[in-house]
Amino acid sequence: MGICALGGIVFTTGEAEAQESTLASAKERTRQARASSEASLAYARALRRAGREAEALVELKRGQAFAMVDAAIAFTWEIARTHVAKRDFVPAMASCKSIAKLPNGKAASHVCAAEAHLLWRRGTEAVAELAEVAKIPRADDEVRFHAKLAEGHSRELDSKDAEAEAAYREAIRLAPNRFEGHLLLGALLRRNGKDGVPSLERAVELDEHDPIAQLELGQALTAEPGRETDALAAFEKAVAERPTSADALRSLTEAYLAAGRTADAKRVAASVLAIAPKDVLAHVVSGRVALADGKPDDAIKHGEKALELMPNDGRAKLLIADAYVKKGEIDLALEAYQKANGLSPLDPAPLVNATNACVAAGRLSSAKAFGQRAVLDFPNHAPAWVAHGDALAADGNARAARTAYEAARGAKGADRALIERKLSRLR
Repeated sequence: MGICALGGIVFTTGEAEAQESTLASAKERTRQARASSEASLAYARALRRAGREAEALVELKRGQAFAMVDAAIAFTWEIARTHVAKRDFVPAMASCKSIAKLPNGKAASHVCAAEAHLLWRRGTEAVAELAEVAKIPRADDEVRFHAKLAEGHSRELDSKDAEAEAAYREAIRLAPNRFEGHLLLGALLRRNGKDGVPSLERAVELDEHDPIAQLELGQALTAEPGRETDALAAFEKAVAERPTSADALRSLTEAYLAAGRTADAKRVAASVLAIAPKDVLAHVVSGRVALADGKPDDAIKHGEKALELMPNDGRAKLLIADAYVKKGEIDLALEAYQKANGLSPLDPAPLVNATNACVAAGRLSSAKAFGQRAVLDFPNHAPAWVAHGDALAADGNARAARTAYEAARGAKGADRALIERKLSRLR
């Protein structure tokens, strides 16, 4: 397979050309059938998913001019969704309201409005719109399907995850071969610490060209030991489908770093900063690249820039701590780790990394203290138990170290091969 460049990023040809070939084929269909509303709508949707909203609106206006009455709702709804993608609430709501004036458009108008409210995390307003849908008899399956998706999203915003899950499962029942319900269910399960991979894999199976589905799958697979290659492939596909997605680019950078592909990570990180120079995580991931490239001072600069943009970001402080370790400045590192832990108390990395840094520096009392705190705060996190075991082993307490390593076996994210190697050294 050949190599080609896209926005300064190197991909294999099949991955980089996926998005362009999808758009090209959709555009070719509109050229062959200039007056086909179906072809026009499909092309506009492909443009929106690729992040080319302005072009999508041009195509939608063109197709809307010759769309028959039965396609008018779909075109107007897609116009609203394109405005939502641009984060333009007012024109989105105007399009949603105009749907109500079309034949049999009242139910679709309310669901459309609910989607627009959800852009601004207005769950209460979205629920109110969906309540109006329930009053309308004989809403078609397409409208009911999207109503369930919007209901699930609104329940998530209200921290009613069980109700959100039920809504997504009902959406899947209504349309089992649509990817959206599987995607939203899988993402919800993943965020709640459950296994969302099967749902996300099904979403990608149903629509491999959706960048959000690929991104969510990649993030889920990252936490699955032994599936790092699959995760990286999903991130590459997400970026190929939507080259301007900062989220996908950041995730791809991190995956390249994890795979030891520092040169590729540098190229992607540069693209992230070019697209989002004021994005906190863009600077954090760029700092991670600098650290992997043996440039801790540059990493610290990126961390400090991130903290300028968001003073209480724990990920930026963690980056700075790791950079100080690389420089051999253990006291500054430990101070930064403690601050990172305070800023991000739900992230085990500051405590785990602090434990490892203390072991490497021979500060075994501090290593044991950080390790003990890590396993107390995160008892189901395998790397915490491994770091704690390392601290105990370095202190000569082989029996306690064995207990820690064995606890790691049954915890989440366990690298069994690594754990077995550490246990064998104790024998």
